[in-house]
Amino acid sequence: MDESGLSPETQLLISEIKRLEQEDRELTGQMDTIQKELDLHKKSTALLHIKLNELKETLSGFISEEDNLLHHKKFLESEREQLETTLNKVSDKYDENMAILEDLMTDVEFMKGEIETLQSKTQILETEIPYKFKDSENLDKRVKVTFFRALENLEKRINDVQKRAEVIYYKKGEI
Repeated sequence: MDESGLSPETQLLISEIKRLEQEDRELTGQMDTIQKELDLHKKSTALLHIKLNELKETLSGFISEEDNLLHHKKFLESEREQLETTLNKVSDKYDENMAILEDLMTDVEFMKGEIETLQSKTQILETEIPYKFKDSENLDKRVKVTFFRALENLEKRINDVQKRAEVIYYKKGEI
């Protein structure tokens, strides 16, 4: 179309229309580009949303596992405390039993010394019999009485030791 015969206003309007049409094409191109970017962003957002849901599920599993581990840890700690309490009781009882055994060993050693003393006295009396006592039967009776008293005393102490040992043994069984 020939624009030279048109009025300057019309020409101005035509050039304005051309400029606007050009601007419209540019804006349409920009809009298409932006639309494509928007579509890409939507796809990316959808993928990120899917990934987010997967991560939430994974995180939920980890949180559940962590809770289970925490409960298991608390259980093990309570078990450890119970075992420590039991260990302390057993250790205390062991110490008591060891003290009793030491006392028993002391008693046994004392009785051993008593027996050795009695044996020594018996030997001395046997050597002195002909000199001090003419009546060997009387001496024999005295030795027997003394010896039997010592044996009865020894038997009584051994029975006491045995009773203590049985009490310790049965008390130990109660733990």
